[in-house]
Amino acid sequence: METTELQARLALFDHLLPSQREWTERLLFQLAFNDVDHIEAVGAVGSGKSTLALTLAELFSEQYNVALLNTPADEAQVASQLMQQWFGLPAQAGIALSEQVVAQAGTVPLLLIVDNAEQFNSVLPQLQDLPCLLFSFSAKPLLDDGLTLTISPLTSADAEYLLQAEQLNPLEISTRLAAANGNLHLLLRPAAARSVAEPEHTKPAMPPFKAVYIVIAAVLVAMLLYFFWPESKAPDTPVRIPAQIPAVTTEPEVSAEPEILAEQETIIDTTPELIPVIPPSVSEPSVAEDTTTEVVTEPAAPEPVAKDNSIAAGAFKYDEAQLLEMDKQQIALQLAVLSSNASLQRFNKAYPQLDSLVYQRNWQGKKQWVILLAPFSSTTAANQQLAQLPEALRASGPFVKRLQAVQTEINALHRNQQSVPE
Repeated sequence: METTELQARLALFDHLLPSQREWTERLLFQLAFNDVDHIEAVGAVGSGKSTLALTLAELFSEQYNVALLNTPADEAQVASQLMQQWFGLPAQAGIALSEQVVAQAGTVPLLLIVDNAEQFNSVLPQLQDLPCLLFSFSAKPLLDDGLTLTISPLTSADAEYLLQAEQLNPLEISTRLAAANGNLHLLLRPAAARSVAEPEHTKPAMPPFKAVYIVIAAVLVAMLLYFFWPESKAPDTPVRIPAQIPAVTTEPEVSAEPEILAEQETIIDTTPELIPVIPPSVSEPSVAEDTTTEVVTEPAAPEPVAKDNSIAAGAFKYDEAQLLEMDKQQIALQLAVLSSNASLQRFNKAYPQLDSLVYQRNWQGKKQWVILLAPFSSTTAANQQLAQLPEALRASGPFVKRLQAVQTEINALHRNQQSVPE
């Protein structure tokens, strides 16, 4: 899809939060290099899904015939709303919605935006069959096919933008952001709640005089009883009665059992760490641990470890063999994840100046093409290279990752290809 005009329009949208603008730029980047019909935006409650849905409706309105579903509706009501919004016509009973849409579709492409998609579970399969570009917003993945873009949590920059009218210091903003836990509504609510509850806090707190008096009285009574109770006083002259104590010789008792000392034992795990798991970023899924790419030179682990460390270079189609030869502790800069070889060719044509490397991996049963710049000796060096990338590529959200994670993904795909014939 040609997104140059859309990117120019997005630059004029000054109402978006920094994280919302970043998400929309990622969406346009994916549309530019991937042929997808269904895109699913997944975010927690209060993450701004409705705001993004309305933003996309406005952003695409000049190039697409846009329809928006955002209130609960059954199958008949959905058909009526879509026919009315797209074509200004009533829906025809007894005829499938897809047939009615095909009969009326013109030269302008159709776009359907579904907000709170959980409310349309029963009709989502029918909506996916419509001849249109579909954007779906939900709290969890619902679509069977398509591209999923996670909505990032609120950032400190978002909080500063939203709370600038309250003139809070950085510590107060951080406290409010932590308490909101990613929910825009909770971030904004404390100001209103504080103004309503303020009269209660301005009331002078009355000291608990009665309780103080009761405690003092109890102490005085206890002191009087202690000093004046007759039986509590000892006789002036103690009476001593002499008594003979026979000499008794006792031998020390020797226990038949040795003394046992309680001891806290510190257990040290000496199992060699073959491949530490690298925490994934927001947009990068975690990958299963792979133990087939490294020769173990440390003490053997309790469980058997696979030692097939050689993979023929001819088993790969791209730059996998070169990536496997690199030091796993080095760093890579991931530029993009594409869904087809055709998308890869378009990327290479758009950025011929990049000396990028490509490998394939499996994600949720689908094959993906991952584009990297590597290797880098440190994260700092990778970030310096990131700052020199073209602006459109930086906006898509490149990030650094360990080459160890890359090698794990490569070997996971290779094992899967060996176990399941294509």
